[in-house]
Amino acid sequence: MRRLLLLCLLLLAAWSAWTVFVWPSYEHRFRISIAVDTPEGLKQHSSVWSVTCSEPIRTGGWGVMTGRCTTRGEAVFVDLGQGRNLIGLMARGALGDEVDVHDIAAVAFDRQGVPKNRSWYPFAPTWSGVRELRGNNIPTLATFSDLNEPGTGRVVPATDAGFASAFGPDYRLASVALEAVPVGLWPFNLIGLWGTPLTHGIEQRVPFLVSQRDQLRRVNRDMPPRYQTEFSQFLRE
Repeated sequence: MRRLLLLCLLLLAAWSAWTVFVWPSYEHRFRISIAVDTPEGLKQHSSVWSVTCSEPIRTGGWGVMTGRCTTRGEAVFVDLGQGRNLIGLMARGALGDEVDVHDIAAVAFDRQGVPKNRSWYPFAPTWSGVRELRGNNIPTLATFSDLNEPGTGRVVPATDAGFASAFGPDYRLASVALEAVPVGLWPFNLIGLWGTPLTHGIEQRVPFLVSQRDQLRRVNRDMPPRYQTEFSQFLRE
């Protein structure tokens, strides 16, 4: 048992040294909040997302190891009352097909403090405060008439006309905001012991994510393009 524990500690130390000194990675977390004016008053909800990015590195004669970004979290589910719902997907664009959302905070903070010709990854953890999301940086908004059936979804344009068409004249998007939150200390933040924890619970609110999980992971894009429900729009672990 002692040997196993020692081996685990050595592996953890080796991995930590690699990520800190050889191939550093940078994590930042933020809360996406969506508020909607309804006949019953303001309805709002939020979800905490995490983005971890590593920069490309040179490894002697082996060439360059490509940097990458990984996004974790879940969609923002807003219960509008009277059986209506609004979901801020982990995607952007008019059809929810822009699933690469790792730079959403970089756009919101306008690469704050990043020198010219430098990557924004190392600076993202230093950002603080709240920014309103605008234009294409707003997550794709969707609604489902039946949360047991992914085929009942439609995109809701983030405009007064879009909300009136989807829900009625007394519904309006009040705000979509991004707030930087503490990321905590690795590896304790992976198990929720440090920093702001990621949000959980979307699968309880959207049953088809459980009943049709495998099908939603294998969606093929149609031509001509249209909105199609995909698992990664709702949950990334």
